[in-house]
Formats: sequence, C-alpha cells, structure tokens
Amino acid sequence: MRSIFSFAAALALAGFSAGAAQSQSIETISVSPDGKTVLVGASNRTVYTISADSMEVTGRRYVPHLVRQIVHGAIGEMVFFRDDADVVTAFKVDGMTEAWTVSDVDDMAYDAQTRVIAALDQHYKDDSVRLLQASTGEQLARVAMGKIKANLIALEPGADKALILTGYTKTDAEEKQDEPEDLTKLQKADFKQKTDGYVSNVVTVDFLSESFEMAETPYRVSYPKAVRVSDGKMMVLRTNVDSMMLGSDGAGALIDLGEDYFNHVGIDAKGESYILSKGVELRFAPVSGEGAEGLLKGDRLRGGPAEWITTMAEAADGTLYFGTNAYRLLKVGPTRGKIEIMPVF
Repeated sequence: MRSIFSFAAALALAGFSAGAAQSQSIETISVSPDGKTVLVGASNRTVYTISADSMEVTGRRYVPHLVRQIVHGAIGEMVFFRDDADVVTAFKVDGMTEAWTVSDVDDMAYDAQTRVIAALDQHYKDDSVRLLQASTGEQLARVAMGKIKANLIALEPGADKALILTGYTKTDAEEKQDEPEDLTKLQKADFKQKTDGYVSNVVTVDFLSESFEMAETPYRVSYPKAVRVSDGKMMVLRTNVDSMMLGSDGAGALIDLGEDYFNHVGIDAKGESYILSKGVELRFAPVSGEGAEGLLKGDRLRGGPAEWITTMAEAADGTLYFGTNAYRLLKVGPTRGKIEIMPVF
C-alpha cells in the first residue's frame, strides 16, 4: 500500500495544484482502504486530498463537473468519480491516470467483495442498470426496465442482485381516511403514508438472469439520504419519521428514529447505530433499540451561514467523516469520544 506522501505526490502530478480555493458545500467523501487518505468532492468542482492523520489538505484536483460521488476500490488501487454530467471516471491511484470512463450513470453502487459497479441510467425512454467490472469498465450484464422512474440503487453483497427504489406515483390502491385518535408519532406517520394515495416501488434486479421484478410498496419515498441492503431488504433513511425497511415483495415497515427533526441520517458499516445530525450535533442511536444513545456536540460555525451535515463516510477502522454545507470536515474516531473539525480550502 502506498504511503500518504507518495499518494499525495501522485495526485499533485495528476493536476492537484498548490493554490487554495474555498470548497463551499462538501458533496461526497471517500476514505482509502488503508484509512490514510480522505478524498472530498466539493461544490466548487474541486476534489481535495486530505491526510487522515493531520487533517490537512495535501492536494487539490480541479474537475470540469461537480463530483457527486467518490468511491475507492476495495484494495486501494483505483478510485471512481461520478459527476454532474452523469459520467463515471475510473482513475488508477498510482499516478492518478485515467483508466476508463462510462457515461449515462445517474447513480452507482460498488461491491467490494466482487469489485463490480452497478450503474443506474435514468433514461427518458428506458431506465436500465449495468453491471461493470470495476478494473476495466467492461459491461458484464445489462437489465432494461422500461420507464419506471428509477431513483436510487443498492447492491446485495456479492452483486448477484440489486434493489432499486423508484420515485413515487399516484395509486388507486390507497383510499383517503380519517386519522384515528390516540396514535403515536410513528403510527401517525404510518397511517398517513398508507392513505395519502402515493406509492413508491421496489425493483429487484437479477444480474445472473438479466431480469427484474417490481413490487408496489405502501409507502411514498422522496429525498432519501441513504439506502442500503440489509438482510435482503432495502433500508431507506430519510430526515423525518418516514425512514423504512422495504422487502423485495413490497412489504415494509417504518423505522422509529426517535426524533422529529434532523438534517442528515446514516448508519454505521456494522449496522449497529443510526447516526442523526442536527447542525453539527451528532446522535448515535442503537439500531436494536437497546442501550444508551451517544451524543457529540461540535463547535458551531461563528459568523457564517446556518451549518448542517451534507454527507458522511466511514473508514475501515470505524472512523467517521462528515462534510457540511459550510466547507468544513468533521472527524469522529472509533471510540466516538470527540469531534475534530477542520475547514477545507
């Protein structure tokens, strides 16, 4: 594995300049497999290289389009950028030379086990998903699904299947009803979801047979913050009481996150804690519902705009990184003892 110094030097040779530029909102974060390097994509069309040890910017790469998603390869040999032009560009970390590009990618998911990428194309005529070999960009499979309003994609471990969440549509299957009395907060949310006349669909894609099945859920999903596959179900996390678990058959249930209002929500890699943020305050809620919650409060930005978390990433050792809309990066170690904050320029 290359050291942080050689990696930073390679990035400098590949176009990371010594000049500084305010990063504005941080859009995406990825941590190298060895945990030494953090890549940050910002709204000023700059990708910053940051030393995980010193939390200092060691390089900057200016790109023609805003980078929405950065993913490191499983063994650190490659890194993938998905930008606002719906292009995925793969770089070899050694020298940061371009390896391949693929266009028409609205969302992507990477499987570290098989080292493949699922590329979702929200075409105006025909939504489709391609399975790509991450090392070469070679297409291994493609499944066309028609115009289904595909939204986000998550891969099952091993990448034999993917679950796709669609945008919501009007349905005749739900009828308006008067809300019963004495409902809990979560019960009220569930009742509203099941009687508002709108639903989203879950699409199961089988790459081996190059086929798909779509099931209507009782829920409407909009503006999800995170999706992942857990025990064969799609976990959808949102910034209100409408987070949910959805099965491939459309069956689902809301997740009680215990708060009415927060700016961002995620889950740790082990699936043990939901991570909710309000400003730069972080709350760690056990997924099991048992045990005490954790709370960390970061120093608020003084004299600037209201600040909130925009994205998060986790290193292999459990260290968490959060980006904000006020060009700041937050770091929380595996023990969850404190928040380190640095501006990104």
